[in-house]
Amino acid sequence: MAKAIGKLVDQAATLLQKLVRLKAADDNGYCQCVTCGKFDHWKNMQGGHFIPRGNAATKLLTENVHPQCKGCNGFAMKHGDAAHRYTLYMVDMYGRAEVDEMLRTKHKPFKWFRPDVEDMIKDFKQQVKELESKL
Repeated sequence: MAKAIGKLVDQAATLLQKLVRLKAADDNGYCQCVTCGKFDHWKNMQGGHFIPRGNAATKLLTENVHPQCKGCNGFAMKHGDAAHRYTLYMVDMYGRAEVDEMLRTKHKPFKWFRPDVEDMIKDFKQQVKELESKL
């Protein structure tokens, strides 16, 4: 029996979070939290979403996911100033117009299609495998 589309999207999101941490890692496997600047091994970091994962239109958007430490990705995004610092990072990285467009996109209805998600999963797995082999 085929996996439900929601399960496939979650699998793709998990792979994307791993991929962005690996892409950000240096030759020793360390990357930096985009909100507090902490350095840690990519395995100890999380793939934090600028726009929360619950928004389907941006859930699998690579530009929406960046390395964050556990503290920033959890408590500080909801109750601290990590969301503000993440916004500053995004504007610096992508520009105000792109960030504004991402924020508008999150409100648009969105539907995932199985072949698209399956292709993403395949692509993400291949990229992860290549990056892991270099560390």
